[in-house]
Amino acid sequence: MKIIGVVGPLACGKGVVAEYLIKNKGFASFSLSTIVHDELKKSGVTNFTRTTLQDIGDKLRMREGDGALAKRAVAILKEKEVENVIIEGIRNPGEVEYLRTLPHFYLIAIDSKRELRYDRVIKRGKPWDPKDWESFEKVDCRDQGDKQNKSGQQVLACMQLADIKIENNGDLALLNKEIEKIV
Repeated sequence: MKIIGVVGPLACGKGVVAEYLIKNKGFASFSLSTIVHDELKKSGVTNFTRTTLQDIGDKLRMREGDGALAKRAVAILKEKEVENVIIEGIRNPGEVEYLRTLPHFYLIAIDSKRELRYDRVIKRGKPWDPKDWESFEKVDCRDQGDKQNKSGQQVLACMQLADIKIENNGDLALLNKEIEKIV
């Protein structure tokens, strides 16, 4: 199984990269947040925010180890016999550390200017996304690095572990060119 991990801050274009690789290169996609959403369903929680999602991911990593979400994802993917997959939603170096134990794993970091990412969050309008600048800054800062919690959100630390980095401050055509170079 070939695995490409995609890491980056909120609304930087991770999903767009995954979508490109699915449509043009035949990859499957799996988001680590799927595991977090499944935990919400098990608990019967239907009304939640991005902070709720962050809290649940942190608790899973604290309980099962920092690579817990990646381990669960790989188990699911192996069961489904997926050949080539994009894993999105990597937020802790423990997840990268676990994935690096697997053959054919590559990590791509994507970044964008904060103001551009905020505009994207507002436009996409996911129910759990922040709705104003102050809320966006709060979850974005936590997502990028919770220094008090080793098992917490550590996106910037994960990005530093990347094999390849993409700046996504342009249009879709430019991003697609960057992805093609990588492939």
